[in-house]
Amino acid sequence: MNQPRYQIFVSSTFKDLQEERQAVLNAILKLNQFPAGMEIFPAVNDTAWEHIEKVIEVSDYYVLIIGGKYGSIEAESGISYTEKEYDFAISKNIPVLAFTHSDEQNIPIGKFEMDEEIREKLKIFKQKVGNRHHWNYWKTTDELKANVATSLAMSFATNPQKGWEKSGGIEKIELLERLADLQHRFDSLVEENNKLKESSVMFDSQRFASGNTFFELKYDFFKREQKIDITWNDLFIQLGKKLLSNTFESEVRSSLIIVIQKKLKTSPNETDNQGSLISQPFLYESTFDAIRNQFLALGLIEINEKNRAGSAFVAWKLTEKGRQIYLSEVAALRNEE
Repeated sequence: MNQPRYQIFVSSTFKDLQEERQAVLNAILKLNQFPAGMEIFPAVNDTAWEHIEKVIEVSDYYVLIIGGKYGSIEAESGISYTEKEYDFAISKNIPVLAFTHSDEQNIPIGKFEMDEEIREKLKIFKQKVGNRHHWNYWKTTDELKANVATSLAMSFATNPQKGWEKSGGIEKIELLERLADLQHRFDSLVEENNKLKESSVMFDSQRFASGNTFFELKYDFFKREQKIDITWNDLFIQLGKKLLSNTFESEVRSSLIIVIQKKLKTSPNETDNQGSLISQPFLYESTFDAIRNQFLALGLIEINEKNRAGSAFVAWKLTEKGRQIYLSEVAALRNEE
């Protein structure tokens, strides 16, 4: 009797878990099984959802991977497409293997939900899954890949499904093998394309989206809300030199205060006629968050940790893209002088 081959649907948010998904798909292929998932349908819409349902329905196992994101939300149901896929798999009695990140507090910024309401949706979704299934935990991509492979192998032995068995002629098993091979090639091409994109960063200042748009830098000065208008380009250039290496967030805040003081034409140690220090402006937290989120969204900075006196603090640093844009902008300014 031929060993059955299984189709395994991989469900997760997409953009934040691309590397993890690629590793899991490769692990499934190495198990000589057939992976399926959102890579087949890169744009989610109603028509695509009908196809997704069909693919899930004929799958033998359903692998759910949860990181720090809830995912794109369907307007009609108010739940994410990942949760919708999970609900459909449950409705079809497809065995579910669930994997969740074991260190949520240290998921990188940009890969977890910032919105409190959406974080609550993710929490409720995880509770729903945890009430029905045993969680498998992962922290690194390699750990996830190994856990998925081990869990699937155990499921094949303890909870075998119908699967596909090869017979004479060109059967579905062979078609699936060809599809799996094509998907593997497609994934390799996507990975190669992403690497090419990363290595060919455009340094033209026009590639800095919204660079010439003015931003309202709001602050408190003498207990009154005030603001200055500054372009994102100008702000980025003034902070860029300091961010060439890891810089504590507290130091970034201080640099922003200096930007304000330059606009006000004051200095940190300036005194009044009586010799008293002039009050320093206080940067609003919402303003600081807006700057950080804009630079993160544009891929100009990365957030990491920096140690001081044995304790870890949040630090900013230019990404390679941010570094190249900063150096390009500085060179352009020097040429104009």
